[in-house]
Amino acid sequence: MKFLKEEMKMNKKVALLIATLNQEEALREFLDSIKKTTYNNYKIFFVDDSGKGIGKGIKRDYSYIDLTTTKGHSGGSVVWNIGIRNALKWDADYIFILDDDMKILDKNWLKELVKIGESDEKIGMIGCKLVYPDGSVQHMGGYMDGWKITTELNEDKKDVFEVDHIMGCFMLIKRKVIDKVGLVDEIYNPYLLEETDYCLKTKNKGFKIVTVPYVKVVHKKSKTINTLPNAERMFVRFKNDIIFSKRHLKLKDKLFRIFIYLPLVAVFRKQKDTDELKFKNFKLRKECIVNLMLLVSAFFYDIGKK
Repeated sequence: MKFLKEEMKMNKKVALLIATLNQEEALREFLDSIKKTTYNNYKIFFVDDSGKGIGKGIKRDYSYIDLTTTKGHSGGSVVWNIGIRNALKWDADYIFILDDDMKILDKNWLKELVKIGESDEKIGMIGCKLVYPDGSVQHMGGYMDGWKITTELNEDKKDVFEVDHIMGCFMLIKRKVIDKVGLVDEIYNPYLLEETDYCLKTKNKGFKIVTVPYVKVVHKKSKTINTLPNAERMFVRFKNDIIFSKRHLKLKDKLFRIFIYLPLVAVFRKQKDTDELKFKNFKLRKECIVNLMLLVSAFFYDIGKK
């Protein structure tokens, strides 16, 4: 009887949700890497958000996937919710949100993650050790850190540990979390902070979020966002930052971030991404006046949505 119960636990239905905007080559490499997976009770739900018909070729070569095609450029939270709804129709026990530029290294990756999920009913979301293609650590989850919002981990750990949030590129969610928390909030569309918002809502419902460091997956880190015009990127950043800060930060932290930190971001930028947060390492943005106007617009956008 105990053996049968364990077998049932390890036979949970896992929906793998993958969407793409413009990375067909990376997507194909990812789908090929999934084939080595030893865990059998999964189904791939693919959302083609390219608007260019990428999904037709993918469906032809990977006939077993479930394909949904959008008009294109719908945005991250919208395509996630499309995939989640499809997974719920399949009656999935776990919903796995994945970026299209991942690469699976360990054939037992999914088995190990489900095993951890089933080990504790309070565990609601699971992440892993994300690495760059060169093998260096990219992300292992993070913790809320006042006005800074989060401190992300990039250090090695051996045992499963709790975090406040994990990256949306690799986010395993139990069905009962979605039943209690609902879908991803589309106000954050097209990208940025939607997964952190969802993680905090999950924790507020009493669930744990954990990272499994001995499951290692390559994340190439999409360049899609960087192809957007500067004005659009900055507006999205300001809009989502303000919304998130108002929802999740303490009063003094949200006031500092919205009225001091974000205006500084609009005016100054680091000379190099790796530079420390010191005044000498910053330079004036050429588009600072435009950015300040975008910041004001973003602030009133949030007010208009209430």
